[in-house]
Amino acid sequence: MENFDITYDKKWKDLGAKERSQLIIAYSFAAASILLGFISFIWLTYIPGSVIAMSAMYGSMACAVLGIGMYFKSELVEFKTDVKKKLDGLDKEIDEKLKKDLKPEE
Repeated sequence: MENFDITYDKKWKDLGAKERSQLIIAYSFAAASILLGFISFIWLTYIPGSVIAMSAMYGSMACAVLGIGMYFKSELVEFKTDVKKKLDGLDKEIDEKLKKDLKPEE
């Protein structure tokens, strides 16, 4: 059986709309988290607990969006591999039946 290695090293223009939107949302949350901390520190000269909590929430949301995307990609790879294995088995089974049926009788 062949080893299927499916990689996702794609350039931005090769990504689908769903993957692009996931990355944009995740990076936006991460940037908002950092920006919120800097603005709070510059404006108030200290970072209140609510800002830290909000930054943590933005960070966790960014990780969640990326994690969900990675989970579904891995499930898709597993599904494709299972389908390929079943189709290969089905091809072998059909080939054996055809060889048996087309074999000349003695």
